[in-house]
Amino acid sequence: MSSECCHLNRNVSLDILKFLLALFVVGLHAGFLNDLTTLGSYLTVNGIFRVVIPIFLLINGFYFYPVILKRMSRDWLKRLLYLYVFWMLFYSYFWIRPSGSSTFISLAKISITIVFGYYHLWYFPGVIGAAIIMILLKNQRSMVIILAVLTSYLVGLIIQYIGNYHILENQSADRLVNCFWFYRNFLFFAFPFFAIGFYINKYGVHKKISFRWLMLSVIVGILALMSESYLNYISPFREGGFSMYLSLLMICPALFLLFLNLNIVGRSKKIALYSTGIYLIHPLFLIIFNKMTQLKETPITFVVIALSIIVSFILIKVNERLRFIL
Repeated sequence: MSSECCHLNRNVSLDILKFLLALFVVGLHAGFLNDLTTLGSYLTVNGIFRVVIPIFLLINGFYFYPVILKRMSRDWLKRLLYLYVFWMLFYSYFWIRPSGSSTFISLAKISITIVFGYYHLWYFPGVIGAAIIMILLKNQRSMVIILAVLTSYLVGLIIQYIGNYHILENQSADRLVNCFWFYRNFLFFAFPFFAIGFYINKYGVHKKISFRWLMLSVIVGILALMSESYLNYISPFREGGFSMYLSLLMICPALFLLFLNLNIVGRSKKIALYSTGIYLIHPLFLIIFNKMTQLKETPITFVVIALSIIVSFILIKVNERLRFIL
């Protein structure tokens, strides 16, 4: 989330984008609009809000390119690992608790959670894995990278659809492909967008594409994403939500490039730190409010956003002394 390199002058437009995406994350996890309109909720939670993680990955990949040039990838990965360990420990009460299953199954579940991440924290092992792949492939030809990106994302996309539409007759195989970590991981989800961001920076794509083409791509991409989402919504065979859409390969880079080209220059990291804080702390409030109140999804979204912003202010102050928090 906050792993990009720090510069004296920052592109604050990307920080603003990250802040908006952090608010989307809260709405996604809270089930925004579900108490008011099923269709509206599906088209947001399983539609437009799904641009969040791919764009975060694009931003991380974009800023990883100068990290590679400066040969600072080890420090970069170490910082992400510290963040991951701290927040996994912070949420450990929710994923280490013993279950009614056998000791072996309980240990297996805990091990999977440690490797793939608890809840929203899956993002960190995803980025770490994507960065390691990028380090290994950095000297490969562009065509090899393009094929790797398309292949890995399409495999993950197909696995997701197979699971959500229960195409496999074998129940064990069906349960396996329905597990989020089986397709929403560093290889099938994180790496493709991380690599796209990396090569946007490497080849200066953001300097070569016109604002008009970006606006057109964003409009077409939004329409394509809404159409994909709606087709899944009306399908009688679909079950569960969707993290991956084919149209994300178009809309997410287009949105990222659009904000990147706005190029609002500033020096403060505060907006970026608030976005990271909101992302990391909001699940705690969601868990508390869902267990202790009768609030519906839409009001919970706004209450959790407000509380997450307030607590993020505190986290930013603490982070001034403990640099591994944000």
